Amino acid sequence: MALNRKYAALPDLTSTARSASQASSYKDAEDDEDTPINHGRLHPDQARTLFSPAQVDARDVDFSDRVSGKRKSYRVSSRRRKKGKDGMEELGDFSDEEDESLERKLARLRREIEEVREEVGRREAQKKAAPNKEGRDGPLVEESKLSALSDVLSHLHTSRSGTGAGAEAQLAQKLSTSLRAEGLTPTTSEDKRRNMKSLPPTTYTVTYAPSYQQTHALAKAADFDKRLTQLEKALGINSAITAHPDFSKVSPAILPTLDNLARQVAVLSESSAPSLDGISRRVRQLTQEAEKLADARKAAKAAQDALKNRDRSDDPPPSAVAGMNGELSTLEDPEQIAKINALYGTLATIESLSPMLPTVLDRLRSLRAIHADAATASEGLERVEKRQEDMTAEIQRWREGLEKVETAVVEGEKVMGGNMMVIEGWVKELEARMEKLNR
Repeated sequence: MALNRKYAALPDLTSTARSASQASSYKDAEDDEDTPINHGRLHPDQARTLFSPAQVDARDVDFSDRVSGKRKSYRVSSRRRKKGKDGMEELGDFSDEEDESLERKLARLRREIEEVREEVGRREAQKKAAPNKEGRDGPLVEESKLSALSDVLSHLHTSRSGTGAGAEAQLAQKLSTSLRAEGLTPTTSEDKRRNMKSLPPTTYTVTYAPSYQQTHALAKAADFDKRLTQLEKALGINSAITAHPDFSKVSPAILPTLDNLARQVAVLSESSAPSLDGISRRVRQLTQEAEKLADARKAAKAAQDALKNRDRSDDPPPSAVAGMNGELSTLEDPEQIAKINALYGTLATIESLSPMLPTVLDRLRSLRAIHADAATASEGLERVEKRQEDMTAEIQRWREGLEKVETAVVEGEKVMGGNMMVIEGWVKELEARMEKLNR
């Protein structure tokens, strides 16, 4: 009784425990009401239908976390869904349905051909890994069939879309699909020899072009002319001195033009009264000679015309006939006749190019002289570079001498300044002594 009275003021343990348990149960009930967990029964069949349209090809795929493992991708393809009238979903390929358009059919067929080609390549790789003698022609036949189907689909696609159906696209497609190696099916030596015997011999056709050398020479001449034209343009020479109308724009050569300019400058710079008189007399003499030459040409032409008229009117004497027969007998040589015919064939070209030949020859001579000077220009450049090096060394020596002189002048100025300070001190001492003596 005394013990009970001692703990009478303390709260009752049982009531406290009961109230605590009741409070915790209330909290658990509240938590059960607020939790988002759904304790309802799962339906695996319904969950499986969400992934039923997908087909996963995970062969030869490593899903482990190993660092050394090779990562390989896997293919996932989904089937189409279609809801029926009763609300049920149908899974599968509806390629035969009327709602599939032609473009979708072509795309599906091309995709399936690519998948089949990959499958054939995979099987061929497996057969190579495990070789056997059976079925060696199978992969090649399947590849040829797939290529034919792919060509047909590509043609349908290009004809349907209207793009890439030109000659260039067709040629590129033929080159990429038809150029395949044939006769590679046999693997043994006997099959190879039998195949080599059955194949036709390889023939090559070589066409000789005799005009290549001529065109090459013409290309070289055109290159020379282009280089000369650029050089003349750089020098500012663009006048032409040709009487032919077709070559009125041909520029004169460089060296003759420079010679003419040099003569004109020399005449203008060194001209005097006696030299001008001599030049005028020379010009008059040349004019008279040119007139005499023109008269002689006219007389020769008139005599030639008269001789032709007389030969036409009169019969030739027997001696002349015999001479002509001898000349004809000498001309019966086929080689000489061929040469004469060739010269006669090129006569028109030579006559058409005759106004241009002097200018072209002058230009070629100028080019040859320029090339000769260019061959010796390297020596001149070496001499100039050597002189520049000597001048650089001499300038460096002068610079070193000037630096020495400058340092000597600076040192002399410093010494002179010190001497002046010493002399000033002496002068001040002398002045102080003089003042002391004067006192």
